[in-house]
Amino acid sequence: MLGENVTSDVTDHKSDFHQGYRNSFLATPWDAHYRPALEHPKPKVLGSQTAVVTGPAGEEIHCDQYGRIKVQFHWDRDGQSNDKTTCWMRVASGWAGAAYGGIAIPRIGMEVLVTFLEGDPDQPLVTGCLYHKENVVPYDLPANKTRSTFKTLSSPGGKGYNEFRIEDKKGVEQIYIHAQRDWDENIEHDQKIRVGNERHDTVEANTLSEFKVEEHRITHLDRKTETRVDDHLTVGVTRHLKVGTAQFVEAGTEIHYHAGAKVVVEGGMELTAKAGGSFVKVDAGGVTISGAEVKTNSGGSPSSGSGIAIKLPIALTPADADAAGKRLSAAPINTPTPAELLAAPSSGAAPAAATAAETRLIQQNMQAQTLVAAAKSGVPFCEICNR
Repeated sequence: MLGENVTSDVTDHKSDFHQGYRNSFLATPWDAHYRPALEHPKPKVLGSQTAVVTGPAGEEIHCDQYGRIKVQFHWDRDGQSNDKTTCWMRVASGWAGAAYGGIAIPRIGMEVLVTFLEGDPDQPLVTGCLYHKENVVPYDLPANKTRSTFKTLSSPGGKGYNEFRIEDKKGVEQIYIHAQRDWDENIEHDQKIRVGNERHDTVEANTLSEFKVEEHRITHLDRKTETRVDDHLTVGVTRHLKVGTAQFVEAGTEIHYHAGAKVVVEGGMELTAKAGGSFVKVDAGGVTISGAEVKTNSGGSPSSGSGIAIKLPIALTPADADAAGKRLSAAPINTPTPAELLAAPSSGAAPAAATAAETRLIQQNMQAQTLVAAAKSGVPFCEICNR
């Protein structure tokens, strides 16, 4: 039995201790849990692995707000190919910034390539997608090896697609774009298009165009236009038509000219009006009137035409704005008051029976003329705000 027999001070582990029992140890509080040191290093995953994208039943695309997806590895025999197979995994992109860049979410059933940052199994990263025997390429290879394409599939259900395709085969080079439904464009400044040969446009329904200032067109050779039903043209102020040699107009039933003030028909050499076997001819030799019977101040009344029944164009719908889901609002239209219409020049004033749409066209034309005049003269057309 060891007794308490200490002959020297051992508090500082002095080397001159020669007799008795000596011991030292570290202790932890009674209520603290003891954890032994981790002697085994964290395992690493070397290289990359393939996996299949998973998600809940009935879904074709499954991701979170960061574009992350879930997968099931081929060695995972307990996985149910649902939304609980793995943690969320980030997907690499060719370009990723603060609310800009490129993104394409891998869809359920795709085979993807998974790597692990610094071999850490807790930091998986999807770096790409892989084609295989079941998920085949969009076009047969190697027959179409010169094609580069980005082709999507409508979801859910498929049966439609959007595609951007580039064909580099010598002699048949092509850029092809297919939109399954809508195609919207927004160009903040100029657009310039040059076509080296022909251009063909086919529109199955209506075509709506709006030019808010001027429109200029030059056709160097012939212009051939066919309207198979009605043609309606509304000019807000004045229309000028100049023909270099001759103008021929033919109507199957009726031609009706109407002017609110006067109609002037002028021929440099000859003017002829012919109807029902009678005619009136005016030339340098005089006025010739020929008919079965010539009546002067003998009563009767003039014939009246059918009158105009103009139809105005349909208002167009603007393209989608840059922000997803947001649409551009239509340009505001300031309808003139009756006092403003009365104060407007006679050439631009709307008649008393003008509709709201006709009034709108008149005012837009006057605004356009003001902008053009200001651009040509450099004189401002509005005051500068003091603020």
